[in-house]
Amino acid sequence: MQADAATRLSLQEIRMYQAHELHRVKLLMPGLCRVRQGRKVVSWGDHREMANNSQIILFPAGHEFGIANYPDAGLYLAEMLYLPAELIARFRQFYPLAPQEENRSGFCLAQSDELLYCWDQLKTALQCNLSAQLLEHLAMGILLTLGKNNISHLFLSHPQDSLVNRCQNLLLANPGAHWTTEEVARLLFMSVSTLRRHLAAEGESFQNLLDDVRLNNALAAIQTTLTPISVVARDNGYQCPSRFTARFRKRFNITPGALRKAARA
Repeated sequence: MQADAATRLSLQEIRMYQAHELHRVKLLMPGLCRVRQGRKVVSWGDHREMANNSQIILFPAGHEFGIANYPDAGLYLAEMLYLPAELIARFRQFYPLAPQEENRSGFCLAQSDELLYCWDQLKTALQCNLSAQLLEHLAMGILLTLGKNNISHLFLSHPQDSLVNRCQNLLLANPGAHWTTEEVARLLFMSVSTLRRHLAAEGESFQNLLDDVRLNNALAAIQTTLTPISVVARDNGYQCPSRFTARFRKRFNITPGALRKAARA
């Protein structure tokens, strides 16, 4: 993942040919999922929702979900649109939410013709590598089609200026680096003890953040690219493939090899 990945709009295609389940998936950026073919089941706590090709799913960053993808006629196809926290914050400035508008119990919404039009426009603009300003404008158009009262879940992630978010962006810039608390503290101009104390106050630890970034970044690579699993492991800080497989399976309840197999025809 490129160094500016944490601040860049991106759209990734997920194409699977076998049903599979994933445990404890945590998005590193707020995102929207458009199922094109098949079904996606999303679970959190005691809740469970199913989405098909007539719905859009809102995923806040920093929240864990169970996810199951089921092909239809042999294919599951979905697109994930990742929205930088800065864009979400600017959208909220332009279109503030009233307190009564922030009450939704689920994450799945019905699609609309406006949404599909704006989505396809943004997809084409990303493929053409158009300017960041135009991409942001088109992305805000998508958010507007959802309705202000329906997108409050995208604001559930840590604030842009939180220490958790700042640390995550550092780690995401180079997941494969030999990160230590000392190095991150130095880059953030604070002591190690201050870093640990402030992360704890936000309900996180450095090791948890590092694991989240590396494993979820690897998950996205396995689902959306053909990069060999050994390279995915190395790019995310795991020099030993067997250790990577063990950590991946413990986190998602599926091995990298089984997930890659589900993505192959």
